[in-house]
Amino acid sequence: MKILTKADVWLIIFLLLFAFVGIGLGLSRLVTSGSGTLSAQISVGGKIMQTVPLREGYRQEIEVKNGDHYNTIEINYGKIHIREADCPDQICVRSGWIGIATQQIVCLPNRVVINIVATDSDLDGIAR
Repeated sequence: MKILTKADVWLIIFLLLFAFVGIGLGLSRLVTSGSGTLSAQISVGGKIMQTVPLREGYRQEIEVKNGDHYNTIEINYGKIHIREADCPDQICVRSGWIGIATQQIVCLPNRVVINIVATDSDLDGIAR
């Protein structure tokens, strides 16, 4: 008893190839969308507190306080990350470095959000 015919195998190969090409194009579009000037918006409690440039050679350390809580943010070589935080789960610290447009780091207990934005991006607001 034959389960798959030759046409079924070709159809499966075509659909897998089509899916992988679509994923590849989507990822390449995401990576190249940050080709403009990148900056990081640091928000605390829903309000943008600071916008910092992300460029090679720029280095800065920012201490963000929200009541009794704190986050230490480090910017280095065009990327940003939360180096230290007093939140119990430390998910924001383990998020690592980000530096591509549309990436973000969120620290829910301390209400801190870091968004990477590209000023010359060709993506509209819906696609982001």
